[in-house]
Amino acid sequence: MKTVYIIEDEEILRDLLSTFITTAYPELELLGMTGDGGEGFEKCLELAPDLVIVDIQLPEVNGLEILHRLKQKFPKIKILIFSGKTSYQTVKIAVNGNADGFINKISGLDELEKAIDAVSKGEQFFSPEIRDEVARIRAEAPGRSRPPFAT
Repeated sequence: MKTVYIIEDEEILRDLLSTFITTAYPELELLGMTGDGGEGFEKCLELAPDLVIVDIQLPEVNGLEILHRLKQKFPKIKILIFSGKTSYQTVKIAVNGNADGFINKISGLDELEKAIDAVSKGEQFFSPEIRDEVARIRAEAPGRSRPPFAT
């Protein structure tokens, strides 16, 4: 993994993520960041980053739709969901959309670092509080394989 793009609507979190990534991961190139889902999706299509860190609740296009669309276009792209929305349905859509990780916004920097490290090694990472849900979702009978969005 060499490049990263951040899509987060809260400016302070966007700035903190940017600072953390450039400080903790000097080998990664931050291609950019935005607070708008539509703009972020278009930039990712243009720049084809290796890793996208994306919130779920965004203006224009939500993060789960971005996950689905980017995975369709770039199957090898790594997508780390960064959200405080951890309902069962949200986690299910992310898991079925092949998210590489899902970290709760209330997690600390140590957990964010673990998530980025895992995803960069081709592993998946899910915050501890949703791991049981992820296991249940994976054990369920196959259902909808993608988020319920028009393509």
